[in-house]
Order: sequence, then C-alpha cells, then structure tokens
Amino acid sequence: MAAGDATCNGPFQSGKRFKLDQTSAGAIDLVFDLSGEPFAEGNDGLYRVFQKYGNATDSLLSGFTMSLGFGIGDAFTQSTTGDGLGFVDFGEDPGNNEFSSLFAQGLFGTDERRDRLTGYFSPDRSGFALDLVSEDFFQTTGLFGGEYGYEGLFGDWMSYSMAPDGYFLDDDGDPLTDAILMAHFDASSGQWIMNRGIDAAGEIVSLAFGNDGTRYESIADVEAAIQSQASAGGLSLAVCADIPVPGVPCLAGVDVIEDLGKFNVTSFIDAFSFDYTDQSSFTLRISALAAALPVPEPGVFVLLLIALAGLVGRRVRGNWYPRQDS
Repeated sequence: MAAGDATCNGPFQSGKRFKLDQTSAGAIDLVFDLSGEPFAEGNDGLYRVFQKYGNATDSLLSGFTMSLGFGIGDAFTQSTTGDGLGFVDFGEDPGNNEFSSLFAQGLFGTDERRDRLTGYFSPDRSGFALDLVSEDFFQTTGLFGGEYGYEGLFGDWMSYSMAPDGYFLDDDGDPLTDAILMAHFDASSGQWIMNRGIDAAGEIVSLAFGNDGTRYESIADVEAAIQSQASAGGLSLAVCADIPVPGVPCLAGVDVIEDLGKFNVTSFIDAFSFDYTDQSSFTLRISALAAALPVPEPGVFVLLLIALAGLVGRRVRGNWYPRQDS
C-alpha cells in the first residue's frame, strides 16, 4: 500500500487516492486508530475513502467485498447494525464521488466537467456495480459498461501482468503527467489498433472505440501513422529524449496499460456516533474474489476421461512385466 501527501480536498489529479494492490485472493485488513477526541466544529465525522485498487495476483479476479469491524486476521469481528460505525448509504443512485468503483476515465467515460479526452476504449463509464448489503458490508455484483465496457472487451478483472501493451504520446513533455494512450495491442489478432489520432489542428482526437480503430501490423507502423498525422497538423514529433523538454510533445513509446489492472473505489465511513470507550480503532477489511474457472464443454470431459484411462492402462500394463536383467 502507498499514499502520498495529498489531502482529500486536494485538486484534481493531485494523487489523493491511497494505492492498494492485492497480491493474492483473500482479505486485507486496514486498521484506523481513533483518538477519542471530540470532533472539531463543522466536522461531520465522516471518513471519505479515496482508494485505487489493483490486481497484482497474476490471476483473474471477479470482484471484491469491503466490510467494517474490529481486529485483524482470525480475530476479526464484523461491526454490527446500530453500533455507530458504518458505511454511508447515499440511496439508490449515489454519485460517482460518493459511492462508486470505476476504471480510469481516460480509458472509459466522458468527463462532463473538464475539457478532457473521451475514454480511449469507450465514451461510457465502466466499473463494478456495488451493493450495500448492510451498513457494515458492501460487495460487487458484476461489471458494467456495455459493448465497449471492461467486461465486453477483457472479461474478468485482469492482473497487471495480463494487461495489454499500449502506445503512448507525451502531449506536454512533462514526465510527471499521464501520457496519452494512442493505440493498443490486440493479442487475438497480433495487430496494433489505433483508436486516437491527431487532427489537422494538431489536436489529439478520438477516432474509434473498443477494437474498432485502424489496425497496424507493427509498432513502427503506429509511430509512422502518428508522425504523419502530426506533420499534417503542423507538429513535429520525435521519440522522447532522456532529459524531458517541458512543453514539447514527444513519442513516449510502448508500455503496459497499467490502468486496466486497477480502478478507483470511493466510499464514506460514518464514525460520528461510534463509542470510543470500547474500541480505540476499527478495521476496514477488503477481500478480493477469485474468478471462477471456465467450465469445459461436456465433450471435453469425455475426451479427458478417455485420455486418463489410456494413460492408466499403459501404466498398469507396464507393471505386469517383470524387469529382464541382462
């Protein structure tokens, strides 16, 4: 887990979210110590949880659960209804900044408030639907996003090691800001697909979504296409130098699309009425759910049984013959 110095009311993209990577299916317990001091005037006692949650298990995951309680490991006990500790219920249609689990807007979605590029894979948001089962427990109920959503394109929640490569353009020459994804590698076809381009005004624009973009056979072809479009728009693009040149766009090259292995989780914890005399801390338990293994077709079972029977038969027959010493 990692967290920076930013606060919850920091500016957009200031790194407010703490980053937690799941390395195996199972539970992670985060313990929050409580001071017991009365809240300052104007403090509503709500903990706003800004989290970035990643899959580093090297396997597929189907979702996650979060619960409130006390203690860790086998000694963990879940919080109970009415004990003054619980998740905030924002009703049937909570806002994304209240209760949500969403993949990066740069990949899926449209930013209605800021002048940002439409998501690379889809103009619609994609993520996990959440069900607040009780005031102390919520769980995912599947992925949403439609034809070009995460599930439609990739299936279950991928580990970082499974995410495809992308081709990136550094639009401002600043290595501290996110580079722009221009194309991605499609393993099923062995081709590169470019969903973004550069228009005649030299601006980066969306050309297609999902896997519907222009296809290229190699990275060199992708680079040539981007440079050709940039030249027509009055830009000259070269490979990014080892020492960045601020304000000068450049070709950042190939890297894994890491944001396909992680997403943002936002929730609120209400501890305003919690009795501090009995507990000096509480626990947020986060549990990843392993994806179900695919069920083979019935014919596959028959072939497997035949193969096993043949293998066993050969081994048994081999045991009937004693070793012949020379």
